[in-house]
Amino acid sequence: MPVWLIEIFGSRDLNNTFIFILLMTAPIWLLMILFDEASWVRKLAQPHILPPLYCLLLAVLLFKSHQSVILPDPLAPISYESAKDFSRHPISFLALFCNLQILNLTVGMYMYQKACSVQVRIRVELLLCWFVGAIALVPFTIRMLLKGKRI
Repeated sequence: MPVWLIEIFGSRDLNNTFIFILLMTAPIWLLMILFDEASWVRKLAQPHILPPLYCLLLAVLLFKSHQSVILPDPLAPISYESAKDFSRHPISFLALFCNLQILNLTVGMYMYQKACSVQVRIRVELLLCWFVGAIALVPFTIRMLLKGKRI
């Protein structure tokens, strides 16, 4: 299905899906940042529990798009141009963005669990991880080293 057709007739749905994906991890981030010392948050913010649940959403998104035959051909020749064309497709972009949100949350949860185990508060690093992803590992690692903690 042509991208322009999807964007014309599905722009509202695409926008709503983007906002949903953008905000789906927000409650967990806010809990880890604002209630970092609560024991129930530590139990909830396990990287092996919540990210796989969010992966179900990604699987549904991919299944629905595959079922509707709206994804571009995944078996196109491997090149920069084909990857660029694939990521320009609205559904592919949403799937990649959902994947990014899940990966950022997983990295943040690992940082949170490590900080809890060594009793260090990392609110700034978690906020940084929420918005820019894995680059937050750099200030997290520096902070752990400066505090004399094992990484």
